[in-house]
Amino acid sequence: MKKRLIPLALCLALLLSGCGLSDQWNTVREQYIEPAIERADGNAAEDDDYIAAPNIATDRGQLTEYAPFEAVYSRAGDEVITSLTTSAGYGRLLPFGGGLVTESGRIVLDPVLMNVTTASRQAGAETEYLDIYILQDLDGLYAVCAADGSWITDFSFVSVYPMELGVLCVTDEEANLAVCYDSEGNAVFDTANFSDRSMMAAGSVSTLAQCEDGLMLCTYQRGTKSFLRADGTALNRNEGRTSYFEDALPFSEGLAAVKNNGLWGYIDTNGEYVVQPQYEQAVSFTGGCAAVYGGGMWQIIDKSGTVRLELPGVSEVTLGYGSIGADGTYYNTSTFEQAVFYGYTGIPTDGGYWVKGETGVRVFLSDGSQVYFSGAEELLGRSGGLWLVRLADGSEAVMDEYSRVVIFGECSFVRDEATGDTYIYNPGTGTLYDANGSLVASGCSGQVIDGFAWCADAVSCGWKTTGGEWAFRVPLPAAD
Repeated sequence: MKKRLIPLALCLALLLSGCGLSDQWNTVREQYIEPAIERADGNAAEDDDYIAAPNIATDRGQLTEYAPFEAVYSRAGDEVITSLTTSAGYGRLLPFGGGLVTESGRIVLDPVLMNVTTASRQAGAETEYLDIYILQDLDGLYAVCAADGSWITDFSFVSVYPMELGVLCVTDEEANLAVCYDSEGNAVFDTANFSDRSMMAAGSVSTLAQCEDGLMLCTYQRGTKSFLRADGTALNRNEGRTSYFEDALPFSEGLAAVKNNGLWGYIDTNGEYVVQPQYEQAVSFTGGCAAVYGGGMWQIIDKSGTVRLELPGVSEVTLGYGSIGADGTYYNTSTFEQAVFYGYTGIPTDGGYWVKGETGVRVFLSDGSQVYFSGAEELLGRSGGLWLVRLADGSEAVMDEYSRVVIFGECSFVRDEATGDTYIYNPGTGTLYDANGSLVASGCSGQVIDGFAWCADAVSCGWKTTGGEWAFRVPLPAAD
């Protein structure tokens, strides 16, 4: 006799509801229970609305034993490696989780740390990656080490700030105690030896990381500012010129905006005024230009202090590399005229402007050259000689300067943290391509170091070569 399934849950729901039991029971019996019994006995009439699930016989002979993936790695020791042993023979190290591995796949530090990241800083329009890793342990303290593992510090720092001279490693924020290490592991300076440290505003040591040409911005207790050299001496201290300013901005492109007696001017790295104090407001130089406010208007000056553009009535000015924005109107830094090309208003991009024409996008670069992308609707980004565009149908593509499609699809540019080389990354598919459009690897996250791409699949993660082969592969923590 066939097994009969009675929807008892419906009955129980009726009992709990407190409804009229007799009428409800008849409805349930007629609409649900009796049809279910008939279907179980094979006596049910055809019902167009009834969907019967098929009975599928599984051929278990086709099933195979689970084959675990092949891990790719070796170890520097049999026990858990909780600290990095320095060596001159590692070559470039690669982070994995909170650990480090050589490019040949040899684990030299197990993932016992919270984070391992590449130190980087903004240098003009570019991100500069340093040959230094920042390590953070489970207690939140920091250490730094060479990217090749040739040196490492203790975990004795509360914060780390990448800067022009290396990395500023702070042991005590309030007391302004910090040591700067360069990429060779040398201590460039120790603020404990600075004669001005006792006069610095508490917790201001991080401003020293705002450094250019070896001159670091220093903030004092009384609110004044100066620029310190790596030996702790202030700029102009022995030259008979002003060392302390009412306010100052970090050096940028060889000049620094400083304020004295309520007015702003600019000094060079020798501490001499290139532009005398005369402005009510001033900003740092960007792309060879600076914005200053005086005479009731914003003005654009060059490095000699010559006024190149007056902007009466403008309330906000922004500077880019090749462009000047003034309340939504853009000006070209090569001509200091409005960025209008063939009657089209230009939109700033890296190194120039772009305009949308009837059949594509044209880019006018600050060096006077032009690039045209046929069929493009919008310019989204640039990296070297590659351009990311949105096409007329809404799709995206990476093109070269000859309007040839290198990669089609949603993409972004990523840089190799060791070499600076450009790669193209599709986050939707996890695929990585080189600058020529050749596939590098799949299953990637977009991080590339020294030609190795960090990748993962359902059960493993690790580093792949530019040929798509695993150079290092270990199980995911949650994988069976």
